[in-house]
Amino acid sequence: MKKIIIVICLLLVIVSAQAQVDRTKAPKPAPAREIKIGEYQSFTLKNGLQVFVVENHKLPRIQFSLQLKNDQIYQGEKEGYVSMAETLIGTGTKTRTKAQLDEETDFIGASLNSGGNGIFASSLSKHTNKLLELMTDVLFNPAFPQEEMDKLKTQTLSGLATEKDDPNSIMGNVRNALLYGKAHPYGLFTTEKSVASITLDDCKAYYKEYYKPGNAYLIMVGDIDLKSAKAHAEKYFAKWPAGTVKNPTYTQPKEPAKTYVALVDRPASVQSIINIAYPVDLKPGTQDAIKARVTNQILGGGFSARLMQNLRERHGYTYGAGSRLSPDDLIGNFNASASVRNEGDGQFGV
Repeated sequence: MKKIIIVICLLLVIVSAQAQVDRTKAPKPAPAREIKIGEYQSFTLKNGLQVFVVENHKLPRIQFSLQLKNDQIYQGEKEGYVSMAETLIGTGTKTRTKAQLDEETDFIGASLNSGGNGIFASSLSKHTNKLLELMTDVLFNPAFPQEEMDKLKTQTLSGLATEKDDPNSIMGNVRNALLYGKAHPYGLFTTEKSVASITLDDCKAYYKEYYKPGNAYLIMVGDIDLKSAKAHAEKYFAKWPAGTVKNPTYTQPKEPAKTYVALVDRPASVQSIINIAYPVDLKPGTQDAIKARVTNQILGGGFSARLMQNLRERHGYTYGAGSRLSPDDLIGNFNASASVRNEGDGQFGV
């Protein structure tokens, strides 16, 4: 009975509070949340490997991220070989097959992946030594098995076949080619021809050229302290032979001198994707990047933004429209797009 009375009292308080709300006025925004980023400590091994440590003892977990720091690589007629090489690094070593790697990783409840310009691993902190043993085996002894490369090529070609029927993929390829040109790495895209030209030697050459301690960061986050981090780094990574990498340089894409319209005709499509793009010299972390993000949020950054409110809510041309103003270390871009119904189609665009 006492519990029932308490519940009734709480409901009365809630109803009373709601009755006092003036629904004719929009609620005021709450105070901005305080952003708390974990403080890091760092040191550098004699071979040039920079190590960053972020302690977080809330959970008994540890994460390791070995990230290459070179700029985007121009792949030319072999576009796609870098991504393929990064994936192949984790498909077996000279001492373990891929199946053995997966079995040993699963046995300790860990994850171990390669790709995206690096190698990433995580597990419970009590398995740190075993995890680093597996991670450095992948780093120092990749086997580059031919059968795994054949699988990757088949998967890549299957993906390309699907993209041929995807208007968004077609639009992205055309946009990038026009924005950056064929002399810039951002202007290229993978094709059947480029996949066919990639060899194991290309992948091995990429690994040999760019996987060097002077071209990498090692980031440790989780249940670890600086003393232990230094000991683990010395034990597992100090033997990595020193080396430097010459960072590639590229000609800055030029702003278009006039408006250029590119059309890809797909008669079977029931809607059209309209995209407006422009290269922008905008670097991450700068004051201009922050201002650009705020400005774009008003223009096309969400449902309440002007593009969405105009094209969807006011005119009913599309289900969704938006824009991005993206910073990048090489070259940023502005991009606005919407999928719009064709003339005579009674449905909205998707």
